[in-house]
Order: sequence, then structure tokens, then C-alpha cells
Amino acid sequence: MAGYSYDRKGNRIRVEIPSHAVGISHSDGRYSRGKITSRRTHLMPSYEMTPEEANRYGSTLNVWQALKLLQTWHPLISYGQRFVGESDPYKQTMVVSEATEWLASKTDSKVDDELVKHLADVLRTKEGESLVRFCLALAGVQ
Repeated sequence: MAGYSYDRKGNRIRVEIPSHAVGISHSDGRYSRGKITSRRTHLMPSYEMTPEEANRYGSTLNVWQALKLLQTWHPLISYGQRFVGESDPYKQTMVVSEATEWLASKTDSKVDDELVKHLADVLRTKEGESLVRFCLALAGVQ
């Protein structure tokens, strides 16, 4: 099945649409997904990376470079797992605080290290916990 879409420069191009794709094929050759709001709906965007985006987001890394990058930043994944595993919002706040301290340590600036450390120290106190729980209650978090 084929339809029409537009490339990044606005030129109309013919695209192949897999038969298993869920969506709406219109009589004028356009294809859309989701709720129909009018006869002319938006087209599916193109999700292909440009070479500049590929370089920017690191998809051109070889296996060893990718492993080195993962090794360097893997603590963020463990902080994310701990955050998702916590049910208490205050404990989630503490995980975010620890992750922020770790991220601040990765920069060359010492000001952010000290600022984040002082903030984390305040949050660890009984008064800090009360402040966090009060702010969470104001936001409607249970």
C-alpha cells in the first residue's frame, strides 16, 4: 500500500505503508494515525535520522565506544531503577537527590557540586522531609 507524505523540506513524496500498520487511509492518498478530527488529517512523520542527528546522538559509535559510554553513565540507569522501584514519594525525592549529586560530580564546576550537596543535606533532615512532604501534598501527590 502506498500513500503520500512530506520530507523535511516540505516536498511531497510517495511512501510505502506496511499492510499491518494501523491507521486511516484517505481517498486522496493521505495516511494518518489516531483520532479523525477532519477529512484532512496530519500525515505520519518521518522518523529517519539525518546524518547530523546520527552524529549528534552517537549512533555512529562502534561497539567498544558504546560500551565505554554505557560504562560511564550506567549509574543513571541504576538511579532510574531505584526511582521506579520506590513507592514513597519522599524516598523517590532522595533518589533524585542522589542522582543529581552524581551528575553534578561529572561537571568541572565545583559550585554546582557544593550547591547540590547542601540541598541534599537539607533534604535528609527531619525538617527537609517535612518540607518535601508538604510540597508534595500541595501538588496533590499521595
